[in-house]
Amino acid sequence: MEHRAPATNLGTLAVQLVLAAMLLSPALAADGEAGGMPSAAVERPRIGLVLGGGGAKGAAHIGVLEVLDELRVPVDCVVGTSMGALVGATFAAGMPPAEISQRIRAIDWSATVGNSGRRDRTPISRKLRSNTYTNNLEFGLRGGSLVIAGGVIVTQDIEELLRSLVAGARYIDDFDALPIPFRAVATDMAAGELVVLGKGDLTVAMRASMAVPGAFAPVIIGDQVLADGGQLRNLPVDIAREVCADVVIAVALQPPPPQPGSLGSALALANRSLEVMVAANTAAQLATLGKDDVAIIVPMGDIGAGSFARVPEAIPLGHEAALKQAPALLRYALPPEDYAGWRARVTRSYTDPFKVAGVKVSGTRRVNPAYVEAQIRATRVGDDVSANQIAGDTTRIFSLGDFERVEYRIDDEPEFPTVDFHVVEKSWGPDFLRFDLGLGATSSGDASLALRGEHRRSWINPLGGEWHSTLQIGTSNQFETSFYQPLEVRQRVFVEPRLRVERLRENIYDDGNRVAEYSFTEAFGQLDLGINFGRRAQLRAGLRKSWPTAERENGDRSLPHIGTREESDLVVQGIYDTRDTAGLPTRGALLVGRLISSRDWLGGEGSYDMAEALMMKVLPLGADSVQLIGSGGLRLDGELPLYRYFRLGGLYSFPGLDRQQLRGTGYWMASTRYHHKLADIQALFGQALYGGLRLTAGRMHNRVDAISEGMIYGLAGELSGNTPIGSFRLSLGTTNHGSWLLQFGLGRPLEESTILDAAF
Repeated sequence: MEHRAPATNLGTLAVQLVLAAMLLSPALAADGEAGGMPSAAVERPRIGLVLGGGGAKGAAHIGVLEVLDELRVPVDCVVGTSMGALVGATFAAGMPPAEISQRIRAIDWSATVGNSGRRDRTPISRKLRSNTYTNNLEFGLRGGSLVIAGGVIVTQDIEELLRSLVAGARYIDDFDALPIPFRAVATDMAAGELVVLGKGDLTVAMRASMAVPGAFAPVIIGDQVLADGGQLRNLPVDIAREVCADVVIAVALQPPPPQPGSLGSALALANRSLEVMVAANTAAQLATLGKDDVAIIVPMGDIGAGSFARVPEAIPLGHEAALKQAPALLRYALPPEDYAGWRARVTRSYTDPFKVAGVKVSGTRRVNPAYVEAQIRATRVGDDVSANQIAGDTTRIFSLGDFERVEYRIDDEPEFPTVDFHVVEKSWGPDFLRFDLGLGATSSGDASLALRGEHRRSWINPLGGEWHSTLQIGTSNQFETSFYQPLEVRQRVFVEPRLRVERLRENIYDDGNRVAEYSFTEAFGQLDLGINFGRRAQLRAGLRKSWPTAERENGDRSLPHIGTREESDLVVQGIYDTRDTAGLPTRGALLVGRLISSRDWLGGEGSYDMAEALMMKVLPLGADSVQLIGSGGLRLDGELPLYRYFRLGGLYSFPGLDRQQLRGTGYWMASTRYHHKLADIQALFGQALYGGLRLTAGRMHNRVDAISEGMIYGLAGELSGNTPIGSFRLSLGTTNHGSWLLQFGLGRPLEESTILDAAF
């Protein structure tokens, strides 16, 4: 268990010494039956522990449990709401307070609640398709209407946490049969009624009690739609009396009242209305406490319901508040030998590995169960496995992206235990929609817009065929449709035919001056054969038949006007991606290589070869990071048409230069960016504000404006961040040629027609 600060330890010791002296005084001993320590010969009252809700604040309950353990106060039943249900069920399942504290302090809440690290577990094919989407909102299409998941927070890792905390106690169907009888309180959103959960899967009861409406999807049990119990009974004192309690110890978490000035927005008022409702039903339950009951009110300061990063700070607050009630609690303390016996009877350990006799997958409807089974690596028949190893397999299965949740159960056959991985497919599928928005502007007057939507139809056949279609309108208009078809169950080898039409409006520059505007249009059909290497790499090669044009819309009439041509190309591309996020990564690497060979076979008019490559490495430095970026392109053979020229310039590829300001037949670029975290926006979800500095050097060869100015150096100061509405970047850049440019981007990164588009 993590050590507390010395001042807290000394305070605890001082209180205990004083109380011990009081208990040993003759006056108190003579009045033992009236409220002192009960003797073994006197039947003690049954004690019910009530733990209220409060999100991250609920970690304070652990400090209360520690004090009860220190003072030798037994508990005969536990009733909890929301986070109180999580802590209470873990305690009731047999885990001692010291171990609960250790386990809760060790949790990475950014991964458990904020889903940090999920991208690295995503199959490479889906990772690449969602690279540039700045939000995680996924809609379903059913009966002509849009539907969405029941909660904005993915709860798989939360449910895995619950399973790990109570472990084998999940298989005790009657909560009265737990080491300490337990009840969780939830709200039936359909009936508008209080629901007391005392049977079934313990983790389901915990999850239902803490399902905050809108944040977490509700739990469906029969006709009941169960959500957070705090709406009707945040401190269920009355339920504890019904279960067992002669005496109630009730723990309520008390936030400070808000300042009137903080309630000016609609969102703040909506949140406050829920707080008022919860506070009112909490106060009503506290009012029912009698002289023999104990109320422990924990002032939480500025720790909020979502402050999971501050869980270690909340635990001592509960400890301190419980110590203040030590005189009242000591009325129910047991002698050391009696308490040791009680503690031994209720303590359980469910961590022992067991030998697996069978493995099965259940719950699939569209998804091929053999594909799911292929993700199971640790849970093997004949091997000894632990709960953590099984949890690793459920995480891999969930990361496939097809399921609302994945859980496991052990069939009730002690000599031949079978692990059943039960999956629940996304109820809003199999037709999925995603939407995105990108905005950009520069001080030179260039404004850009992208509105994008994607439709995906999953599991069209048993091998996992998917149909994808995207439509984008704005500065770049695009439509693409493709059919991704794996060729075997594990989906390592695939083919993908696709059709694409794209129309871009781009400027042509002469020595930094805008001299013309072009419309580049291309329609093509392509057939790719590819290989997925685990979750991080993909290699594909394809034959492409295209019809490109380059039309001069206005400007210098000496520039070429290229009508529709016909090309036949071989396109090879490889990618390796370990970044934690695509927009503003804080760690990981990205490698991209691309080769295009255009020849006259199949009626093609092109005769050239070109290659382009990108390397990005992100090095974390505490809360800060350093990005190292290098890219380059080269004409290998033949003459490149204007629409195939390499581009350089823009907010992402070269700050200080306008988008596609440099255009030629070869280039290289190297850049170093330092990001310093200025403030957290929502730390739990990795949303923060960064200040940065970027140094860039590059050169474009055989430029379209026939200027050879050698090396170009750039310096840019940046303000960037991941926010609830997407990533943004504001840059003020300059070059060694004296140009200054202010650039801004919000949401979906706008294409700059370079290989760096894959990085942002």
